[in-house]
Amino acid sequence: MSDTTASETRLAIVGEWLSALRRGLIIGDLKTEEVASDLRSLAVNYIVRRQVEALQAAVVLANAGLGHLAGGFVRPALDELLWIDWIKDLPKAAAHELLNDMGRHDTIRSLLAQREYVGDEVMQQLWYPVAALDAAVQQKDEVEAELRNHGETLGWGKGVYPRGEWVAERTGRGPLFRYLHSATSRSLHFSMGEVMRNGWGERGGMLTTIEPEFRRNRTDFALDQLPRLFSDTLAACHSLREAAGLEFEIEDGEESERFVTAAKNLAACGAIPLVHAHEWNLGPHGPLGQVQSIEE
Repeated sequence: MSDTTASETRLAIVGEWLSALRRGLIIGDLKTEEVASDLRSLAVNYIVRRQVEALQAAVVLANAGLGHLAGGFVRPALDELLWIDWIKDLPKAAAHELLNDMGRHDTIRSLLAQREYVGDEVMQQLWYPVAALDAAVQQKDEVEAELRNHGETLGWGKGVYPRGEWVAERTGRGPLFRYLHSATSRSLHFSMGEVMRNGWGERGGMLTTIEPEFRRNRTDFALDQLPRLFSDTLAACHSLREAAGLEFEIEDGEESERFVTAAKNLAACGAIPLVHAHEWNLGPHGPLGQVQSIEE
């Protein structure tokens, strides 16, 4: 099977699996009074919905020949998996207080960043009193102190937030974090390494940044990792599913068989490595003599 055919097959299988998943997965609304005492339920509800939508977007991009851009969806899914896998085992009150303070901190930071950018005159036109904005500065300091207290209690130290690798190690997923985080971060920020990975050509010749083989590999990588991360996330939050308004119901026997078959076909596709051997000028029979990445 050619690389092109294998990629098309993977895309079709992911599409079938996703369609079957969406027919059975119910993401319901939540009661505010229940969320008010355990924000994990809201986090899980949102995360599962966002990851399903990211999978849909990845399939749409791949069908449009732009699937390599879906690599940018992998990093958020990884972070969501790690955080949910960690906080699910924390005491309910501790998890709720941590998430509440994190949410407050994000909100205040965004507000103050907007104030800095547009100025007080515009903020007042948007109905923000200057006194409230001044109070937000003090609130930011207070909530950061609370987050540092959480760090002392939960073990990540004196920082406002724990490092991603620290959270990963708490869940036994350190190697996964180091594999995906270091590479997928390049899709979200300027990276000269990413620039060079996308420059392909022959020595003494011309370079292109639209090498089809490399783009197929990036598409396949995203379509491999996103379903894996989603499945792991769903498994990690199993104890919180009911509270998060999640149900998975496939009552029709034929529909159930279709989902099982799609899941088996997806697993049979195999894993896709992030780093393509051709980036290092390697092939099955040794070094390549022609097309290569500018990195080599």
